[in-house]
Amino acid sequence: MARLALSAHVALTPPSGRNRNRLRLASFGVTDFRLSIPGGATSRFHRPGLPSNTPEAPEDDFHFVPEVEPAELTYQLSNDANLVRVGRLELFTRHAKKPLWTRDLSAEELTGGEHRLPWDGTVTACEAFPDGVVTVEHSPYKLKLTLQGSGLAECPVAWTYFHVLVDGIELELGDSRVLSRQRDRDVATALGRLPSEAERAEIRLVSNLFKTRSAEMGDDTDFQQYRRAWGMGPDVPIFARAWLKDSRNRRVDAPRALGKVRFLWDWEDEAEDLTSHSPLARAYLEHALARQCQTSRPKGDNAHRDVGGKRGQPSATVFPRQTGYTPRAEPQDGEFPFRVVPCTKRKWAAYSLPWTSGAFAGRTGVLFQPSRIAGDAWRVTVQLAYDKRKDGGVVLDVEDDAPLPAAVRARTGIFESWREVHIARVLRKHPSVVGVSLADVQQRFARAFLRLEDRSGGVTAMDALTYNARIARAVAAMPPEVRAAIDPFVDQYAAGPHALTFRTYPNFLDEVKRRRGGSRTLVSRWLLPGAIASTDNKEHAYHRLCKDWAKSILVMAFDEPTGDTPGIVLLQFDGLYNLETEPGGSRVNGFSQEFPSQDRARCAVVQCGTARNYSGGANSLVQTIAHEVGHQLFLPHAPFPIHRVPTGAVVEQHDQDGTDCLMGYDFSVERRFCGMCLLRLRGWNKQALSSIGSRNARP
Repeated sequence: MARLALSAHVALTPPSGRNRNRLRLASFGVTDFRLSIPGGATSRFHRPGLPSNTPEAPEDDFHFVPEVEPAELTYQLSNDANLVRVGRLELFTRHAKKPLWTRDLSAEELTGGEHRLPWDGTVTACEAFPDGVVTVEHSPYKLKLTLQGSGLAECPVAWTYFHVLVDGIELELGDSRVLSRQRDRDVATALGRLPSEAERAEIRLVSNLFKTRSAEMGDDTDFQQYRRAWGMGPDVPIFARAWLKDSRNRRVDAPRALGKVRFLWDWEDEAEDLTSHSPLARAYLEHALARQCQTSRPKGDNAHRDVGGKRGQPSATVFPRQTGYTPRAEPQDGEFPFRVVPCTKRKWAAYSLPWTSGAFAGRTGVLFQPSRIAGDAWRVTVQLAYDKRKDGGVVLDVEDDAPLPAAVRARTGIFESWREVHIARVLRKHPSVVGVSLADVQQRFARAFLRLEDRSGGVTAMDALTYNARIARAVAAMPPEVRAAIDPFVDQYAAGPHALTFRTYPNFLDEVKRRRGGSRTLVSRWLLPGAIASTDNKEHAYHRLCKDWAKSILVMAFDEPTGDTPGIVLLQFDGLYNLETEPGGSRVNGFSQEFPSQDRARCAVVQCGTARNYSGGANSLVQTIAHEVGHQLFLPHAPFPIHRVPTGAVVEQHDQDGTDCLMGYDFSVERRFCGMCLLRLRGWNKQALSSIGSRNARP
């Protein structure tokens, strides 16, 4: 039997010259094995005994796009005696010892000679290849052919390498339908698009939040209200579209070939430029921005978590965890589609998975959640996350906060958080009133990364009918003495460009006498105990009281919804009241006051100053209005000048060196917000700040 078997596997060598007939043992093997694109690139053939090559070597750079390109598996067998019983294709990834996919060749596919099998990367769907196609996730691949049979196996094994490569990643602002809150959709709409690497974009957080009581300038109501409004920050959807590279190095859209490859999302802190600030404010800011900069990761000068920022927080606060959902043709409204999980060690970063089908096929993404603190600046990066390499390569999930190496990466420009407060209406009583330069007022708040946005649509001239009706209604709600000070038959609108016209003191006494009876002397004795009656010069006291009454009347007169538009109502007059130049009277440049209704979304700022009020010194109407808006945004008076400390000044809520603070009354210098005021306007928690700048660094 052995001889029969042997004789079946021999071949006669034909006569040649004097050579005798000899028997040669029959054999089989693989003589060529490659992947190729018809008319294009071809992979390299490997077999035992040839110089070793790895898929990372330049010679093994064959790549194609599964399902898109008509790849062929070309191989050549020596099997003339039909000795091969089994031929098997096996696909290995760079890590696995077991094949991810196998395919047995048919008898016809095992015959000797050259074979061409169309193979576009389609495989049996499994855990590794959920869409039934080879993917970027496990690339590079080793495709191996193994033959089994009887007789001499000269080369029963051969293999080739190929890659499935991502050519690039493009970032885009995600579909706003994935956001659950309207406020975040508004932010995305205002943003419009992502900034390119060379651009800077403002993330505007609307915060029409004003004090409702003077006492709120001394507590942390501003911090609490802003935190309640914006929480951990807005959600900005950032999508990444991944393109594959075909065999001719062209960019191709092939979502299914992405598989479950992970994308690593990271952020970098952009250093703040402080050169626009005054030397005193700059010194304070330098200390505060350096707060724990050596101990928190990533390093930078964004607001630290202990003052309301996010530096030093885990990734869940910048790229929040998302469960995602199964791809579908129409996205679920208000639900984020992609799965996002935080990194284990690089805690400020996160991974996301792509969709390989459905409405967002070929894309992945995160909800980028910058802090609500104005002035914080961020860059977002995304790259392919090959973080499981066992061959000594780079591991991506590391604690080091330095930028990571990546062959394929995309990077945004700078996102900068800004607060936005609205000027809802600008009402001017008389055409002769000269308005304040809003651009100059806005510029002072811009230093605190606060946009004082004019939503008024321009100045609205007050008409006589409406103005008189408002004043009459407000006066009617005041105490009797105040009602007695206003003559109802006086046309308040026509009386002049000032806001209010009061009776003279003698006429006021006559009106009180008429209302209550008794002589003018008796009336003046008991009228307003502690205000006029106890004052030696009652007429002067009356003139002074009219200033306070005018403020209350004006604010009450305009305390009503303005078309449901939140923001600041700016009222413009030339003078506050007619008696301000009388003995005891007081010229008022401007004032701000909370509405009696305590509507936190609206407030009034009143302009009364004229050019005659600003003769000499560095004071200006612009500084007056900015000062008053500062009060409405919870800033108390600064304790400057020291020899004449303003009423209500709070020493510990201002930079002790900020003698030029806009909230003070030192008119010998141009006033600008001190460092502590700037940080409060940005949303920092003043409870964590010291008025002594050097104590804020805490390295």
